[in-house]
Amino acid sequence: MELIKIYQGNVISARELHEFFQSRERFSRWFERLQQYGFIEGTDYTPYQKVHPQNHQTITDYHLTLQCAKEISMLQRSELGRAARQYFIQCEQTLQNLKENKRLEYWEKLEAVKDELRNYFLEKGHSTDNYLQVDYNGRKVLFNGEPLPDEVLPNILLTARSFAIEMSNEFLKQAKLEKLDEIDDVHKANHSDVRNLMKENTGKLPEEYQSEKHIEAKNKEIDKDEDTKKG
Repeated sequence: MELIKIYQGNVISARELHEFFQSRERFSRWFERLQQYGFIEGTDYTPYQKVHPQNHQTITDYHLTLQCAKEISMLQRSELGRAARQYFIQCEQTLQNLKENKRLEYWEKLEAVKDELRNYFLEKGHSTDNYLQVDYNGRKVLFNGEPLPDEVLPNILLTARSFAIEMSNEFLKQAKLEKLDEIDDVHKANHSDVRNLMKENTGKLPEEYQSEKHIEAKNKEIDKDEDTKKG
């Protein structure tokens, strides 16, 4: 049940929170007093103007972050405050679970296309070690240096990796390349193209993204360490 309205997944109206607490204190004074606890404008809250639903006058409200709303609830020292705090904690956990589930979907997609590429190597008489080396070379191009392990990539880089490998898979199926150096060149070129695409469309390069929580890899046919270069 939605105890307090949460907008865009992580934003709460300060006025609606004030109303939920059934505070008898005037909203402007209530919020001014809360600012003494060190909440930072632009980080914890953002002011904005809206029209009052009853008198149609323009009033000031504040977008609160979920963390800020939780801390304000702790300061209320009331049953409603405790209820709101527990509600926000549950919402945070729900959001985190959704984030992790979505990331797992990206991870499983990446694993699927990696398996397809590995199978191509095996069909052409190459070894798993050859596959690991070629894929490492592609990852190194993507990051323009030592790459992050796939298990800690954020969603956008999991998607970037999947896209680069899918391009390699598609090209290899069409061209039926067999020579290891030619396959390696294709794979590096595709990772280079994705790197440039990211820079063009996001303004950021892969190495500028922060790592995420480690995804535990499922048991696979091969116990592999993709960060070990093998010649």
